[in-house]
Amino acid sequence: MHDKLLKKYLEYANTEESFAVLFVKKHLVQAKGHWVDIIDCRRYEMSPDNLHFRFVIGGVYKKKIQPEYPSKSAYTIDGKFNEREYYLMVRAITWETAHKDIEQQKSKNVAATKFKITGVSYDKNRSNKNYFRDDAPPEIKALANNLYNRTNPLWDKAMQYLNKPEYVYKIKHVYID
Repeated sequence: MHDKLLKKYLEYANTEESFAVLFVKKHLVQAKGHWVDIIDCRRYEMSPDNLHFRFVIGGVYKKKIQPEYPSKSAYTIDGKFNEREYYLMVRAITWETAHKDIEQQKSKNVAATKFKITGVSYDKNRSNKNYFRDDAPPEIKALANNLYNRTNPLWDKAMQYLNKPEYVYKIKHVYID
């Protein structure tokens, strides 16, 4: 049973929903000590950070069922504790318990505290019209006067001073019902 549960949990752990739960736990104080039920979410697909969401909508439920974890001795072989395996199992059991508890509460029409969190990702350099960064030496900045002439040997050095997009992520709104 533990192997099946662990397999199901590991499949879930890389889903958008699992990252949305972590996102809510990070940005919504009311989620502390509660189960998080994700209804809908949308990530910023191009962001390298899995916790950058356009929005996350869901509900927060009080914990009515507490998970029952195995003893650490079950993950100790020849006096060596397998911490990774133990904590993976703890997470899998927590995940399974959360889903059971949320489904039971939904079937009894228990009202969740509803939430919507919206975030925004933007290029903080978008309004900067300069081709090179401000810290570029004057001889490098002078190259911007004729961007079509790349014969100057300074261009090799100049490439490190390009004003590249720098994306920033911020929480825009947190709505709680």
